[in-house]
Amino acid sequence: MTTISKEVQSLVNQLHLSDNEIAEKFQFTQFGQQLTLEESKRFIAFLKQELVVAST
Repeated sequence: MTTISKEVQSLVNQLHLSDNEIAEKFQFTQFGQQLTLEESKRFIAFLKQELVVAST
C-alpha cells in the first residue's frame, strides 16, 4: 500500500472544485519554480482526467 501525504490527499479531495478554486488553494511547482495560473490549470485538468481514468 502506498502512503499519500496529507497535502496530496487534500488536493485529491478537492478535485471536485473548479480549476480556479484549486489554483487559489494550492501552489504548484516544477523543478522549484512556481507554475503560472495557466500551467496550474493544465496540471489540474490532467489530474482530473487521470482520476476519471483510474476510476473506470
